[in-house]
Amino acid sequence: MRWKFTCTSVTGKAHTDHGESGQDFCRAGTILLSDSEFFIGIAADGAGSTTDGGRGAEIASGTLYTKIIDAVRNTGDLSSITDEDVRNWITASREAIVADSQESKKRLREYACTILGSVAGKDRAIFFQIGDGAIVTGSGSEYNTIFWPEQGEYANTTFFITDEQYLDHLNVHHAESPDEIALFTDGLQNLVLSFAQKKAHPGFFKPLFEALKKNPVDDFSVFSAQLNHFLSRDDITARSDDDKTLVLALRMTG
Repeated sequence: MRWKFTCTSVTGKAHTDHGESGQDFCRAGTILLSDSEFFIGIAADGAGSTTDGGRGAEIASGTLYTKIIDAVRNTGDLSSITDEDVRNWITASREAIVADSQESKKRLREYACTILGSVAGKDRAIFFQIGDGAIVTGSGSEYNTIFWPEQGEYANTTFFITDEQYLDHLNVHHAESPDEIALFTDGLQNLVLSFAQKKAHPGFFKPLFEALKKNPVDDFSVFSAQLNHFLSRDDITARSDDDKTLVLALRMTG
């Protein structure tokens, strides 16, 4: 059993029009242990009102990715990883952000970012999230959200890993390993989710997973560039001028 995956982050028009860098960041990859391959995917969205939200997203993603790699190597079995382990990963990522903010003599809130993560093997998967954006899983025809985007008290607000009560807003879910996994930041959520029905739009995800399935295993960079081009299309940009990050993973059993 192997995983095919891709990920990309596209800077939104709201930033490019002002000559600014994007605030999203993603990491994706696999680790092979014996005859089992594990997929790891992370997506993070730096708060647009901050000076260093993108830096926070990069630090959180990198730290989480390393922590998950270490956990998988140490256990080799996702069923033994607990909610407390996930909380420890998140805390370590926050501490790495705190260290950077202190070294740079900047306020912690300037590094505010949401976080979405997944690790999946042959039989089991773990998903976790703080803030908005969403994780969607599917089986080729039906697509379901793991967590619904969490909104703050006011419009266009959410929760961040840098918040004092960050663990209160950490959602963790253990499940059977799905065939398809998608993680995306809030720049895409209004395009690909029906908020009225609280469902994911199959018409968005199914063609992307079909394209990923047909893509050569060793052609990650080319497909990532194609995905980047897709997310930069005028019709997509017209509906959302925010940064857009998308991580896709497909379980290959043949």
